[in-house]
Amino acid sequence: MTQTKSMLGILGGMGPEATSVLYKKIIDNTEVTCDQDHINILIYSHAEIPDRTKYILEGKEDYLLDVLEKDIEMLKNAGCKYLAVPCNTSHYFAKEFKEKMDDGFINMIEETAKQVKEKGLKKVGIMATDGTLRSDLYKKELNKLGIEAVYPNEEMQKFVMSLIYDQIKRGEKGNKHQFSKVVSSLKKAGCEAVILACTELSVFAINYSLNGDYYIDAMDCLTKACIEKCGGKYLD
Repeated sequence: MTQTKSMLGILGGMGPEATSVLYKKIIDNTEVTCDQDHINILIYSHAEIPDRTKYILEGKEDYLLDVLEKDIEMLKNAGCKYLAVPCNTSHYFAKEFKEKMDDGFINMIEETAKQVKEKGLKKVGIMATDGTLRSDLYKKELNKLGIEAVYPNEEMQKFVMSLIYDQIKRGEKGNKHQFSKVVSSLKKAGCEAVILACTELSVFAINYSLNGDYYIDAMDCLTKACIEKCGGKYLD
């Protein structure tokens, strides 16, 4: 049998639940009539990868990159043409990932910024880890497209980090009151939408069935790109 679709490699484990969410989103959002209509996926859930925010903020990024590049090489050697990494903070190394995959890296931040632009938004809030914010990953990409990015204030950012690390990464649903307070503060700052720029927040969105145009889930943007680039048909 001739393989007609490009194989997608998913480097996951950051965290494991978020990895499973990406896989399910891809399955649920692919238009199919049979098994063979789905895209081919190889998932490596490497749960022991060091914490991205901690290692970047402590200046240990070289060690972290070495671990990630070895995993990417394994997926590439296994036949993966495209790579998705369901961890926003790890996109600190997007340039290196792109080079390692011969331009086959699907950049979640770029895909999300494109969607924000398509929606015609001019000012959006970013809910993400300290590592993602301090690296200005989303702000840089959005600014290229003429879009203003707003971060939570110090107090609200503590709520975001608590949601991610103290709650969702520990298997909890997440405190909806804390989440709502952060969103309200960003609305007051004039944000037309909020980007859920951490895959743990994508898990939170599922836990509470968040919907509506005010939330832009970076994982959803990654899902669409994975399906289309690998030869599947995205279910609109």
